[in-house]
Amino acid sequence: MIEFANLTKKRIDTRVLRRIAGKLFRENFELSVVFATPVLMRKLNKNFRSKDKVANVLSFLLEKNKMGEIFININEKNIPFLFIHASLHLLGYGHKHTIEAKIMKAREKKLLNSLNIIKS
Repeated sequence: MIEFANLTKKRIDTRVLRRIAGKLFRENFELSVVFATPVLMRKLNKNFRSKDKVANVLSFLLEKNKMGEIFININEKNIPFLFIHASLHLLGYGHKHTIEAKIMKAREKKLLNSLNIIKS
């Protein structure tokens, strides 16, 4: 199940994000996606990652293989890519090490291509 919350005044078309979620998550995975202002993204980044700067996307795994939450900065250009990136983090992908980063990047590219989404 996927739920969207828009904390901004911008209109968001979530159809492509629903398609992506359908390819990545099991039916019983509960996912909350929040579209947030840069002010909130900075606050969350500072509180949870100790980084005092605006984040483009943040993901929080609440329960392994069952529940997660993604916050997306509404001012970012490529929301589908950010959604994929955050979703992969929820599924255990990372990019701290070169090998991990290559695997994650390949998975992102494969998903973008399969959905005919071009990363800008």
